[in-house]
Amino acid sequence: MKKYRVSLALKIPSNFEVEIKANTKRRALERALEKYQDGKFDEDAVNNIDWSNMELDIYENGRINDIGNGISIEEIK
Repeated sequence: MKKYRVSLALKIPSNFEVEIKANTKRRALERALEKYQDGKFDEDAVNNIDWSNMELDIYENGRINDIGNGISIEEIK
């Protein structure tokens, strides 16, 4: 019998929170989005993680090897 490592993507409600200096709320939002998209933040920016409301983020009816389906399976030797 073969052995596999199966990884299923999860969606876990949480908040991304950073302090931003800006002249307007709109510009503060834009800068926060830029910071998130650039990945230039530390792990403390993700908070209020709600583990009790996590759910799978996978596409079960697709092909296992489709990119972006939230499923990764690799054979372990």
